[in-house]
Amino acid sequence: MHTKVVDDPTICWVADSWVDQTTPDDAVFSFLRIPFDYAVSHRPGTRFGPEGIRTAFNGFSLYCTDKRVSLDHVRLVDLGRVDVVHSLPETYANITEAVAGIPPEQHPVFLGGDHSIADPIFRGLLRRNPGRRFGLIVFDAHFDARPPIPRKEHSGHWMKTLEDVIDYSVTAQPGISAPIYSEYYMRSAEEQGVLVRTPYEIRRRGWWETLEEAISHVSRDTDGVYISVDIDCLDQAFAPGTSVPNGSGLLTHEVADAVFEISGAVPVVGIDINEVSPPLDRLDQISQLAAHLLLNHMAGVVAGKWA
Repeated sequence: MHTKVVDDPTICWVADSWVDQTTPDDAVFSFLRIPFDYAVSHRPGTRFGPEGIRTAFNGFSLYCTDKRVSLDHVRLVDLGRVDVVHSLPETYANITEAVAGIPPEQHPVFLGGDHSIADPIFRGLLRRNPGRRFGLIVFDAHFDARPPIPRKEHSGHWMKTLEDVIDYSVTAQPGISAPIYSEYYMRSAEEQGVLVRTPYEIRRRGWWETLEEAISHVSRDTDGVYISVDIDCLDQAFAPGTSVPNGSGLLTHEVADAVFEISGAVPVVGIDINEVSPPLDRLDQISQLAAHLLLNHMAGVVAGKWA
């Protein structure tokens, strides 16, 4: 149960917009919760992220005031939680199966969870859309491309473990800044075709030029684009409640605007918000930020008429 901040009949609240049944004419966003943090690379707690984000989102209206986009006509479907078990391979298989089974007319939104969930999500989307080629844009402070060590796998490997199915030449990583890598990772990513832009480069070039470059890169000869948002791409001043907070990160409005623009410019096949850790947060700050990113994504999809 969510208490509305005001009783206003002109407002369509998220909390009142969840439905059990839809029609083919409905614009439907379906939400799959993935409360998994067994592979978190540092501080645990992201298993509580899906509930934190959903609770914050339920307090929103379906009007994206910042972008002047009404979402009153959309329908929201709760797909429940993925069955998380004490086995990484089994849990990943459960995620892939759940994603692949989402009805084709629904636009999927995934709430994590640590960032390792992006691997089985992406595989599930490929099964859901056989024969399709997808671009990938990842907002993250980390490359997440370390070679996995057997029995010590964590969320910093997924960009590497996806190498059998991912097309790096249509992948972009804006926001890379974490001081825990060598030059090898930057060089390796770019040699494979990944478009990497650090916060410094984005500030020097400007967000809009960088955004146009990224959209062009990930949408080149693709059938759609997947967006993955690691909340630690944001500066730790705005996102303290995450496993590995980072200084000198991106600003909240930059990522919100970018998600909106991408979602309106190209057909987005899904989005995940991950590494939200309410136990490490203060005053639900990070859950609120994640909910704002979701609202901006939905507004972009609707404004771009991809829904």
